[in-house]
Amino acid sequence: MMNSADIPRIAEQLRQCGMQAIEIQSAGTRLRIVTRQGAPGEAAAAAEQSPPLPGEATTLVRSNGLGVLRLRHPAQPHVPLAVGMPLEQGAPAVYLESRGLFKSVVAPVGGEVAELLVAEGDKVDFGRPLFTLRGAAQS
Repeated sequence: MMNSADIPRIAEQLRQCGMQAIEIQSAGTRLRIVTRQGAPGEAAAAAEQSPPLPGEATTLVRSNGLGVLRLRHPAQPHVPLAVGMPLEQGAPAVYLESRGLFKSVVAPVGGEVAELLVAEGDKVDFGRPLFTLRGAAQS
């Protein structure tokens, strides 16, 4: 049985395959998903903005795919992502491991990691909140 959390994951898989629409029928329910035009993963890379605290901008960063969360790439000597760590816009923050391949989740804006919402080794679905950035440069 499908639930509402499956819909963004299905839409991202459609985008990655270059498909624009799919229709699913099951037990009297019909669901049609139509993706927006754009590069594969473009919508997934966009971070959702959470309401800022007074005088402070905060950005919620969500997963852009499926996999096991890695706070650092195992082949690189980087320090694992941690609260208080500064990140530049476009810098790889965490990685999703799937079938031995690593996909980076980049910081959509510059800022300081305010909160980690996941831990090393967590299984992550598309759209799951991963961490927040504080003092993020909003454009």
